[in-house]
Amino acid sequence: MPKRPVDLEIAHRLIAGGPVAFLATRYRERTNVMALSWMTPISMNPPMVAVAVHRACLSHDFIERTGEFSLSIPGRALMEQVRDAGLISGHDVDDKFEEVGLEATSGEALSPPLVEGCLGYLECSVVEAYEAGEEHTLFLAEVVAAQVEEEAFDELWLLGDEEVKPLHHLGGHTYSQLSEAISAEPRPKE
Repeated sequence: MPKRPVDLEIAHRLIAGGPVAFLATRYRERTNVMALSWMTPISMNPPMVAVAVHRACLSHDFIERTGEFSLSIPGRALMEQVRDAGLISGHDVDDKFEEVGLEATSGEALSPPLVEGCLGYLECSVVEAYEAGEEHTLFLAEVVAAQVEEEAFDELWLLGDEEVKPLHHLGGHTYSQLSEAISAEPRPKE
């Protein structure tokens, strides 16, 4: 099969495709929310994730001040809010939750809110931060609480109903949803 070059500005999309999330923060009495797709699990024991956040984002400032954030995994019903949360800056509006049509709800363990109507939730406490390139910070965080909608997840994402499948970010404002789970057979024992 022939190959063609990919512009380095979009090369990250070759390994993207994981679920998109709302990253929510709280500093004092103010909350903020942003769309995020640059995240990955990095440890199972303790459970940890890494997120890359642009330094110009209000959420970045709030994470630096508090060391906390939440991740809420939306389904198809919140696709337009994901788009808007990625386009509108918290620096430009008083209440970004209201501006993009989202409702904040309390988590179980930490101060940052969760986004009502999502499929899954992680509450995260930052343990380390690293500058990543000229524009981003990579926050490594321990997951201290997690919740999920029962009909959406049972050890794996359930891929039945369209409404309970997570959105996956393909780049720009294009998303997908997984349609089928396939499993490899266990490796034969010798």
